[in-house]
Amino acid sequence: MGERVALRRSGRSFVGLCPFHAEKTPSFHVDPERRTYKCFGCSEGGDVFTWLEKLDGLEPAEALRVLAERAGVELTRRAPEEREGEKRLLAVHDTAHFYFRQAYRGTEAGHAAAAYLAGRGIKAETVEKFGLGYAPELRDGLLGYLRKKGFSEDEAVTSGLVVRNERGQIDRFRDRLMIPLRDRKGRIVAFAGRAMRADQPAKYVNSPQTPLFTKSGLLFALDVALPSMRRKGEAVIVEGQLDAIACHQSGFDNVVASMGTALTEDQYGILRQLKIERAIVAFDGDAAGTASAEKRGRDLVHLMQHFAATLANRSGGVSTTREVRLYVAALPSGLDPDQLARTDPDRLRTLLQPHGPDNPEGARPLLEFVIEKVAGRFDLGGPDGRRRFLAETLPLLADEPDPLTRELYLGTLSRHTGLDQETLRRQASAARGTLERPTATTARGTLERSTAAAPATGGGPAPLEGRGMEQASYLERYLMAQLVQFPEAAARVDLAPDDLADPELRAIFELLRSGRPISEFPDPLAARVAALGAQTPEPATEADPGRVIELAALRLRERGLRRRLGETRATLARTPDGDAGSVDGEVARLGAELEELMRSRERHTVLRAEEREEDE
Repeated sequence: MGERVALRRSGRSFVGLCPFHAEKTPSFHVDPERRTYKCFGCSEGGDVFTWLEKLDGLEPAEALRVLAERAGVELTRRAPEEREGEKRLLAVHDTAHFYFRQAYRGTEAGHAAAAYLAGRGIKAETVEKFGLGYAPELRDGLLGYLRKKGFSEDEAVTSGLVVRNERGQIDRFRDRLMIPLRDRKGRIVAFAGRAMRADQPAKYVNSPQTPLFTKSGLLFALDVALPSMRRKGEAVIVEGQLDAIACHQSGFDNVVASMGTALTEDQYGILRQLKIERAIVAFDGDAAGTASAEKRGRDLVHLMQHFAATLANRSGGVSTTREVRLYVAALPSGLDPDQLARTDPDRLRTLLQPHGPDNPEGARPLLEFVIEKVAGRFDLGGPDGRRRFLAETLPLLADEPDPLTRELYLGTLSRHTGLDQETLRRQASAARGTLERPTATTARGTLERSTAAAPATGGGPAPLEGRGMEQASYLERYLMAQLVQFPEAAARVDLAPDDLADPELRAIFELLRSGRPISEFPDPLAARVAALGAQTPEPATEADPGRVIELAALRLRERGLRRRLGETRATLARTPDGDAGSVDGEVARLGAELEELMRSRERHTVLRAEEREEDE
């Protein structure tokens, strides 16, 4: 709607001039939470579907197709056999659940699993609430039971509960405490099994991806936590299923588990769809206060920023859905949510409350948590410590999609370093675009794929992949970030300063190529180098930095040559025939240079392929 009507925020809604009748005073209101619009002048109202139907004259089915295409969703009509297949898989899981419950109640090993849970403080009513069970140590006990209940071997294998190999079919879960994994509707779609012996190969085993289940897209206990989450506008995210179960038993009824990771993009999307205002991620005490906690915090920052960027691309930069604010609660050393919920629930409750003067242990906003962790690693009393601190924190703010949040935390960096906020703002802008920085391995793969896809000869400037000129500027920053880390390569790389469009990067390249130490760079360039340092991907163990730099430089030179060739050809087309000689010669020279570059790149690609074959 914001594409058709100039909207401005007014309280919790947006207002603008109604497109359905002529008016001078805005009476058209858009409610982002209800996802509806209403004009109080002409009484037109509805949702995004009726908006397209009335404004563009579309039929309901056409409006649905337009919106699905806009959101990148493929509309399909589910065939009756597909719906029936889903029902059968759900029935397989329900039948398996009954089998696990019976084994829990009626076998000696099941009683041992019950004793294990009792030893962890899990009460019998909690076991019943979450439907915990036990998988006997039998090769094909579940498979035989499913056969008796009328299910085929193919259905058992498709469900992921049975594994098929060269020796036949065997149960996936054997001698394990079984935890049913339910979707938002409360349907069992998978299982997690905890080992009951120390010598079992994995402590936890989950169902594989199936037509019903994707691990990254499920939040454990969401079906029981949802009412409380909506009532409180808040979710608490722990890592393990037993952590979540213990929390619910102790009255923390808005807790979900992220299936062994901090949070995935799909899981964040679920919270966002539910209109949860804030989510608190509880880091176990074995990682809190260490580099692990900082790394996981950084991963969450990148996840949120990537999610926001993807959403902006899909919606054309207009989004009316409130984002979920992420907080981090770092638990005391050696403790996890399970232990705290059982032994000291009041302490856990305090840790999950917002940080403040009266609650120094409380949960901090995600960016604040990461910035403070980074600050704790450097001596901010000296210039070197402040520079290294900014090298790591400025890129985090550069990719922050919310301008207000970015400004607030630029103020935090200013207080930590003593630099004025305007200087930091400029450097953050220079560092923008580092969100999708790859590791050396993935960067190499991306560059090789884009190089291999380029035509051997040019009939004009080739279109830049992905994001056009923004991608080209990213390639410049990526290459210069590598050269900052390996400055000795600047003198050897086949690159001219004119191949770099950014004047600051060009100046840095010339200084690096001259052998001048970075410590002697002018202050503005030194600050830019500090920002670039944080953009340098972590090299994989098998990566050759020289090769990565060489390939990036080849790709950058090719783009520059194609651009100049296209510009020169355009000039030639506008030049009278009598004056075209020199321009025509320049076209020929650039074309020959481009062909030579392509041959060099082809040799490079062949060598890399041969090396990979030798490695294999």
